[in-house]
Amino acid sequence: MAKCDEDMYHLICKERFDTLDGKQDEIIGLLRGQDSKPGLIEEVRHLKTRWALIFGFLIVIGTALSSQTIRWIFSFFL
Repeated sequence: MAKCDEDMYHLICKERFDTLDGKQDEIIGLLRGQDSKPGLIEEVRHLKTRWALIFGFLIVIGTALSSQTIRWIFSFFL
């Protein structure tokens, strides 16, 4: 029975698994990066960091504008 399974593997599966291994290596190379080129994982990390800085900056500006507007309204009415 094992001989039959091995023959069927070589007839049907071996070539497909070999191409899957090649494609898997290609995808891993894109995600991690190759040579000195950064991969998608590194680019996503940079984007997350930049967006966090942008949102933090917007919160600080929004808070400052809100407090100045409130101070202006109180000084206008009092």
